[in-house]
Amino acid sequence: MQSASAPSPPGHALSHDYRLSHAAQGCGARYATTFQSGYYGALWEKIERPIVEEIFRSAGGPDRHCLDFACGTGRITNVAARYFGKVVGVDVSEPMLAGATPCSNVRLCLIDITNEPLNQRFNVASAFRFFLNADDDLRRQALRALREHLVEGGQLVCNIHLNATSPAGVASRLLNTVVGRTKYNTLRLDRMEQLLADAGFIVEKVIPYGFLPRPGRFAPSLCEALVEPAETMSRALQIPARLAESFIVVAAKPKPSQCPV
Repeated sequence: MQSASAPSPPGHALSHDYRLSHAAQGCGARYATTFQSGYYGALWEKIERPIVEEIFRSAGGPDRHCLDFACGTGRITNVAARYFGKVVGVDVSEPMLAGATPCSNVRLCLIDITNEPLNQRFNVASAFRFFLNADDDLRRQALRALREHLVEGGQLVCNIHLNATSPAGVASRLLNTVVGRTKYNTLRLDRMEQLLADAGFIVEKVIPYGFLPRPGRFAPSLCEALVEPAETMSRALQIPARLAESFIVVAAKPKPSQCPV
């Protein structure tokens, strides 16, 4: 269950047990710089954050509660705090949580809810930058735990930050083949949808984003300038969603009336 907000490059193959992958001291402080400038900073501020805000705005309210799973340094947690009465962020990485500066209506917990449930249900749960690098068993454990922490009709908002069918995803899979091991993880949308369905969720919405191919550490200033125009042009030209590097999925825990007989 290690922090979804990992300080590693998107898609990078981490520890065999993702719960242990971000235990190093100082990783939270290093991670915090990832979204401050360059490609990742621009993608977050100009593209991803507005999408997340719109989802939370429509799902939130002063009497509603949000759970941010694998919250890391609280990037998503503090966005949720603007739209929900109370927010709980959970993570198993003490260094990541140490890098957080929570809002007044946020409670951060060092806990693995796949093994130790909270005594609380939430209207919305979020899980960002987690499912890509977790193995299938951990993905299933996390989805079961998230479902159990949602009220009936509650929503899960999660993302995948290296879509297997995007240019970067295809290149990563080719590199994996060349080196003979999984150096970079990728995940297809249909695989994520299947995992959600297997866990008892109903997918309500998929939002692709990140159409500008990510060139690693090269030309960060140029990428920062081009992220938003590339996104606008891709949507205007109706570039196929399968080419987006990332996507956000909104899925619901069905109410009893929605459950199959």
